[in-house]
Amino acid sequence: MELYIWHSIYLVCAITSLIGLTVLCIDRHGKGTGNLPSQLEWFHVAGCVLFIGASLLQHHSMILLAKLRTGQSGKVESLAHRVPVGGWFELVSCPHYFAELLIYISLGLVFGGLSLTWWLVVFYVSFNQALAAQLCHELYTSRFKSYPKHRKAFIPFLL
Repeated sequence: MELYIWHSIYLVCAITSLIGLTVLCIDRHGKGTGNLPSQLEWFHVAGCVLFIGASLLQHHSMILLAKLRTGQSGKVESLAHRVPVGGWFELVSCPHYFAELLIYISLGLVFGGLSLTWWLVVFYVSFNQALAAQLCHELYTSRFKSYPKHRKAFIPFLL
């Protein structure tokens, strides 16, 4: 429960910071400053919604991974690898990596999509996470003969 509270506080602070740093600092249409709602664009809202969804996906995926090694008491009982199940693990081997990419994309939306530097960072993160996911997927498929064949490594239904 304590982790959930901290995660909720993190989400509120992160979104407040994102909106404050982007909406209040950029005058995209030369309208001057105004109150916060009048400055919001559709991509700020879409970016915030994607950020919340991706953060929750990542958090849920990490909880499912942690449960593979912990018992009822919450203490680590095993260091053995097991096949993750539930949530987005039914679609991909590494939903937490996919969620990380979505978080970076959401920040690009909140920033207005104008920063080439940021999109280069997103490009790097996508390759980095895709490679890590592919290596993890290959480990699962080689170690567990009953590993689901329909699961992709990184992006549902694609990769």
